[in-house]
Amino acid sequence: MSDPKRLGRESLLTFGGITVNAALAFVVTWMIGSGLGATATGEFFQLTSWFMIATSVVGLGADTGLMRALSRQKSLGEHRLLRPTVRTAVLPVLGVGVLVGGATLAAAPVLGSWMGLDADGVDTLRVLALALAPGALIGVLLGGSRGLGRISTYTLIQNLLIPVLRLGAVALAVVWIGSAWAAVWAWAAPLLLAAALAAFALRRQISRDAPVPVVLDRVESVAQRRAFWAFSLPRGGAVILERALDWADVLIVIALLGPAAGGVYGVVTRIVQAGSMLEAAMRIVLGPRMSSAVAQGRTGEARSLFHRVTSLLILSSWPFYIAIAVFARDLLGLFGEQFREGATALVVLAVAMGLRNTGGALQTVLLMAGRSTSQLMNKAVQLTVLVVLCLVLVPMWGIVGAAVAYAAGVVVDTLLAGIQVHRAIGVRADAREVVRSGALPVLMVLGGALAVSAAFADASTFARLTGLGAVLAVYGVVLLSVLRRGDGRRGGAHA
Repeated sequence: MSDPKRLGRESLLTFGGITVNAALAFVVTWMIGSGLGATATGEFFQLTSWFMIATSVVGLGADTGLMRALSRQKSLGEHRLLRPTVRTAVLPVLGVGVLVGGATLAAAPVLGSWMGLDADGVDTLRVLALALAPGALIGVLLGGSRGLGRISTYTLIQNLLIPVLRLGAVALAVVWIGSAWAAVWAWAAPLLLAAALAAFALRRQISRDAPVPVVLDRVESVAQRRAFWAFSLPRGGAVILERALDWADVLIVIALLGPAAGGVYGVVTRIVQAGSMLEAAMRIVLGPRMSSAVAQGRTGEARSLFHRVTSLLILSSWPFYIAIAVFARDLLGLFGEQFREGATALVVLAVAMGLRNTGGALQTVLLMAGRSTSQLMNKAVQLTVLVVLCLVLVPMWGIVGAAVAYAAGVVVDTLLAGIQVHRAIGVRADAREVVRSGALPVLMVLGGALAVSAAFADASTFARLTGLGAVLAVYGVVLLSVLRRGDGRRGGAHA
């Protein structure tokens, strides 16, 4: 059975790592923007965004596939399959990475011309092409570590080592060389070391769990590869659609309303997406446990895990979304007076994302139940809803229309996933648990935020946000006390 205390500790560790990663990424962005200027910053993000999309394509969904496969095999005692499964995941990703990287090297002048890059930019594109395979392999190798229960390996390499090395390398590039291309090189360089360390870590972990190498017969090998890629390839397609969902509404706003409106809406979406850090931490920790429970038919444990994570998501994410909804104008004013016009859109998105987390970690459960094709279809429906409604509503309501379109897509995706998860393993959110978990953030954070907003109506933004910070700090203390008491009761029940 899964230990609730360990689940909480690993979630906290992973969330801390993701928070550090996000903070260091912000510092890198600030460093490039203030040190190189707007044009160079745009060039930097143009190339790094291309690289992240390309690695998603090259990864083929094998990171989630390997995590799910190894956790299932380990829980079922099928240790002989661990090594062959790692080879099944790693070798195709490596091959595709080399092919795509080689094609990018050969076509760099053409791609550079299409992207509007100068000669230095084309050379930088070639450097990124060389880093494609290592960049994609990092996710796959760390997915294997997660599947074997080594969550700390993922946190240390992905969320600590890479961002720390990037910060130092980019700082040197900005100070000593002072060009966007040097900054991109510095940004990509840590991936080579990280890939080597991830490979070394997974090799050691596999050696402990499967010390004797095994060669499968042809029939078993074909069946194993077919099962792995039947799950992973649809997941890879869903990842590509998720990247499109991250940017489709922003691009449509820019196309229909111009870059100024797109800039305001882009800031709104980035603020809201910061709240997804906790959900990401829960997904990383929950995935292997849920896969193991589903593989062994432990529906009761799967249901308990889901309800536990749903409660944690509500208790920890609702305060964030409540805070940014109540203080939307204040937060957007930090970026400049013109950004305050995005306040209504920020409220709409905050409500939508809070409601999404009320459904719990549905995406993780859906994947661990083996329904990657269902998730792919859901994301395609969500993207269609987003694009169609954006084209209709943005001309009518501006960026608020884009926010409504995105919210509608989120609601549709959440409802579809909820129905599919319930049909697959009989798990769904408990209304009573949602009410119990939501009572604390609603009473303390919503009540406190509204009181501070009213009491400091004529005060400065700094004073108002300081008051909000005090409300969140008090809530944090109370929440830790509540969680400790809850873990104590569970520990006593298990003793």
